[in-house]
Amino acid sequence: MMYSQQEYDMVRRQTMQIEAEKRALLRWTLIVVTILFACSLVLSGLMYQKYSVADGKIEAANTRATVAENKLNEVSADLAQKNAILEKNSATAAQQNEIIQTISPKVVSRTASEAEMAQLAHAIYNQPGRMIPLSNIPPNEVLRSYRYRVDGRPNKYTIVPGMIDGKWVIYSVLVKNQEDK
Repeated sequence: MMYSQQEYDMVRRQTMQIEAEKRALLRWTLIVVTILFACSLVLSGLMYQKYSVADGKIEAANTRATVAENKLNEVSADLAQKNAILEKNSATAAQQNEIIQTISPKVVSRTASEAEMAQLAHAIYNQPGRMIPLSNIPPNEVLRSYRYRVDGRPNKYTIVPGMIDGKWVIYSVLVKNQEDK
C-alpha cells in the first residue's frame, strides 16, 4: 500500500493542526496559571498585611491591658489606703462624738471633771466649725483654758461661749501647741 502525496499532506496538516491546538491549549493554561499565581501573590500579600496589622493591634491591646492592670493595682492600693484612713477617721469621729455626748450634759449640770473638760475641749476642736451646741447657757466655771496631751504633745485649748440663732454654743480654740522639753 502506497500513499499519495495528498494523503501525506493531509496527515501532516492534521498533525500540525493537532499540535497547534495543543500549543494553544498549553498557552491558555499557562495564562490562566500565571493569572492565578499573580492573584495568589496579591492575596498572600493582603493576608500578610492584615496579619501584621492584627499582630500590631494585639501587641497594642496587650500593652494597654498591662497599663490598665497597673493602674488598677495602683488605684486599688490607693483605695485601700484611703478606706483605711476613712475608717480610722470614722472611728476617731465616733469616739469624739461619744465624748461630746457624754460630757456636754455634765458641763451644763456642772459635774464635769478637769480631765473630762480637757477631753471635751480637744473633741470640740476636732469638730467641723470647732463648736458644739448646748441645751442652755454654759456655766462660767468651764469657760477657761485646759491642757490636753495629743501624741505626747501638750495642747492648750480655751473654751469660749457664743450664741448662734438664739442657741448657746461653745467653741474650742487651740491656744498653744508645742513639743515637750
